[in-house]
Amino acid sequence: MIRPICLGVVAITLAACATTKAPVPLAPGGHQPGEEAAVLAAMDRYMRVISANDLEAMAGMQTPDGMTYRARATEGGGMEIVGRSNSYWVDPSRDDGRVVRERYWSPTVLVRGSIAVVWAPYEFWIEGKSSHCGVDVFDFVKIDGEWRVANSMWTVEPDACEALRPADAGAIRPAD
Repeated sequence: MIRPICLGVVAITLAACATTKAPVPLAPGGHQPGEEAAVLAAMDRYMRVISANDLEAMAGMQTPDGMTYRARATEGGGMEIVGRSNSYWVDPSRDDGRVVRERYWSPTVLVRGSIAVVWAPYEFWIEGKSSHCGVDVFDFVKIDGEWRVANSMWTVEPDACEALRPADAGAIRPAD
C-alpha cells in the first residue's frame, strides 16, 4: 500500500516540475552593452556642465545624497583622501569665477540593470592651463529613465598627464 502511494506522489511531483516555468528574472543579467552609449552620453553631458560651471544643471544630473572622494598624493608617499557630498559641488557659494574644463578618454563602462560605472583617465584645466590628470570613477544610477551621477572618485596626479594622455587626441571626450 505504501509503495503505490509513494509512486503516486513521485508521479505528481514530476508532472508538476515538468509544467513549472522558469522564474522570470527581476533584473537583466550580465553586462548590458546596449546601455553603454547612454551612460557615456550622460558622462559627456556631465563633463560639459562641469566645464560650463552650470551648477544648476550639474545638480539636476546627480543625486544630492551621493558622495565624492578625491585622492591626492602627499609629500612622503602618502595619500590624502577627501570626501564630500555631491551637494557640496553645486553650492553657489563655491563659484569662484574660474574657467575650468574636464575631459576624459578610453572609458571602461560596466552596466547592469539600473547601475553603471565609468572608469577613465582624465585631464583638468584651470584658466586654460592643464592643472592635472588622473583617473575618474563615476557611479551612475538610472532614475525615471535617465542616468544620473550617484558617486564619484578621482585621483589628482599633476605629473601623470604625459603618461595618461591618449596617443589619439580624437579619443578625448566630450568632443568640442
